[in-house]
Amino acid sequence: MNSAAINSTNNFQASDFNIYNPSQSLRAKLDRRLVRYRKREVLNIRTEKPIVSFSFDDCPQSVFLNALPAMEERNWRGTIYAAMGLCETTNHLGRHMSRTEMQHAHQAGHEIADHTYSHLDANQVSLDEFQRDIDKNKAAFQALGLPPARSFAYPYGEVNFAAKSVLSERFDLLRGIHSPKQTHALDLNQAASQRLYSGADFVACRQAIRALKSKPSWLILFTHDVRKSPSEFGCTPKDFQAILDDVEAIGAEVLPVSEALDAVESHNAFAENLKSKNFKGEYFKGDTLQDNKWQEDQS
Repeated sequence: MNSAAINSTNNFQASDFNIYNPSQSLRAKLDRRLVRYRKREVLNIRTEKPIVSFSFDDCPQSVFLNALPAMEERNWRGTIYAAMGLCETTNHLGRHMSRTEMQHAHQAGHEIADHTYSHLDANQVSLDEFQRDIDKNKAAFQALGLPPARSFAYPYGEVNFAAKSVLSERFDLLRGIHSPKQTHALDLNQAASQRLYSGADFVACRQAIRALKSKPSWLILFTHDVRKSPSEFGCTPKDFQAILDDVEAIGAEVLPVSEALDAVESHNAFAENLKSKNFKGEYFKGDTLQDNKWQEDQS
């Protein structure tokens, strides 16, 4: 399908597109597991109140039309991991945002974060090419008057040691797509995140949110398109609203990824300050300064 056809209409089904899938070889699967334990920068999460961040990968227009307004009605903001080369194209996720819509999302208070320009698999290109594509995305942000991205999400969740090492110097947080197993620790160089997909993953998402009520922590959610007939990587507006209701029900604070990171680091610094002054007693629900054994195993 040529680019002219892609840009001319929205009347496509997912089956009309060749959807790229990362390698499913045994070696690739093993590498995905091993890289999670390399070049780690573990952030211990100490928070009295649950924090939830909604993130949207690529830049589907349905997010701009359906998801962001629903969040704004509750005075919440999210993070768009934008691959600017997708703007105004159509693929299995539907039509993608225009650059003007991206600006409007930023002006409304949503975070625009990095996802490479061309949505590249880090394991299929050289490190130099991967970085050049990120630079191209950065230039596209600058051309729109957007601030430099502080956060990055690996396209397809694909990463290797070299990319993880280099990008850890460029961004405050690098987000992956593997599900969180450890609630009170996060690898800033490959942060775990919970799928917000309709279908089989939906129940797990709701359970992860509800678990925060008894064990407050920071949970990052991610999805793609939000529309009535979503791709397998997205959710329906109805399911999205249900998740918003769940988050509100547990009294969570909803923040874009970078703002949430700042909040956690600030809370940690406050807790350490109290500890250094030899304060005694339980200051935070779920976090006593007398028993501060934070696990650092993020699988």
